[in-house]
Amino acid sequence: MKLFQRVLEPLVSVMGLVGIICVTLMMFHITTDVILRFVFNSPIRGTITIVSHYYMVILGFCSLAVAESRDAHVSVEVFTELMPRNVQSGLAAMAAFLAAIVFGFVTVRTWIEAIHKMEISAAIQQGSLTIPVWPSYFALPLGCGLMAVTALWRAQAIARGAQSTFGPDMNGELPAEEPANG
Repeated sequence: MKLFQRVLEPLVSVMGLVGIICVTLMMFHITTDVILRFVFNSPIRGTITIVSHYYMVILGFCSLAVAESRDAHVSVEVFTELMPRNVQSGLAAMAAFLAAIVFGFVTVRTWIEAIHKMEISAAIQQGSLTIPVWPSYFALPLGCGLMAVTALWRAQAIARGAQSTFGPDMNGELPAEEPANG
């Protein structure tokens, strides 16, 4: 499983980098649009469509696996905190496994939709500008697929009692290394 983690970790890191790039581009795009709109009365055409159909979609779905790899998804643990540690681990493994199944199904369905949007060359008309949006549909199966694989990896790691996260946590700290077994 260490080999699987060594392959998965860089993929998740690349998706995190894509998310960072999207946030940065979105920030510059919107800032430039606002400045051009109010200072020069010449906005960037298609900003709303590009932001909502590219930056936000890519950012949202490419970040799923990053959050899963760091155990950073929102969770409410009101009752499970009171349970024994081994029950908590079992529930966490089961939740990760169910997440992998659900995201696997979502991956297949969004792939079918992305192919359909590509075949019909889906586009949005904004003013006199036609902006193709079909490429952004591929961010969904890509992000959901990596999320499914990451959740499956986490499920088996939790079930084995191994370290189930990688990458820095919310405080920027890396997880402690597992002790070598024999």
